[in-house]
Amino acid sequence: MFLNYAGAYWQAIWGGSPSAMVIRVIDLMIVFFIIYRLLVLVKGTKSMQILSGFLVLLFIYFIGNLVGLKTTEWILEGLFANFFIIIIILFHEEIRTILSGFEFFDIFKGSGRKKDSLFVVDEITESLSYLASISEGALIVIAQKGNPESFVSGGVKIDSNVKKELLLTIFKKSSPLHDGAVIIKEGRIALASAVLPLSTNPDIDPNFGTRHRAAYGISEAVDCIVFVVSEERGQISMLKKGKITRNMSRDIVRKVLIAHLVKEKK
Repeated sequence: MFLNYAGAYWQAIWGGSPSAMVIRVIDLMIVFFIIYRLLVLVKGTKSMQILSGFLVLLFIYFIGNLVGLKTTEWILEGLFANFFIIIIILFHEEIRTILSGFEFFDIFKGSGRKKDSLFVVDEITESLSYLASISEGALIVIAQKGNPESFVSGGVKIDSNVKKELLLTIFKKSSPLHDGAVIIKEGRIALASAVLPLSTNPDIDPNFGTRHRAAYGISEAVDCIVFVVSEERGQISMLKKGKITRNMSRDIVRKVLIAHLVKEKK
């Protein structure tokens, strides 16, 4: 039975004239490219767990179809009938990121964008360096291919250029926006005082407080880089995909930011 389905599928794709085969190959390449881009975006995030769950259900559906598990097949068939709608709802941020990647006019503004990115790098670097020097706690989330705003709660919308003076004002202890994180997206400060999800990773250093656990949590959930300034130690740490780099100097912070915010956009 399965071989019959496979044979019919093969014939549907490859049967016909050479020109029709070329069109079908192009069609498959487009689909594979979209799937590949989606997998790259969700890799290492909680979205990957959701996608893995769908693949498991799909496997169960095919097994149920082969061995005749009618009830299982009926239930999952109803789920997969709305498969594309469910995918769009669950992965709308990733899909939006894929679409926003097709910026055909970027070749005409490459040098200007690099200059803007370097300005953002310097403002963040100087802010983190100063905050560490006075042991002022801070938490900065810089979006990469994902959107951290989908995983945070609360927060005050800022929508401002990244400026050292503004960041220092936000993280000043007397500021009402001191607690929580600053979210930087597309070279602008999007949110301040945002509440991040806390990590449940048992391997986190027990000496870390809420600020570091929040940094772990958001870096595990979405593609971003997170900088934390410790009030107790006056040290700068960076997290990406649940991995931490501790006690970073000013120069190392700047190199890391250039690698993520400048070189990736070339």
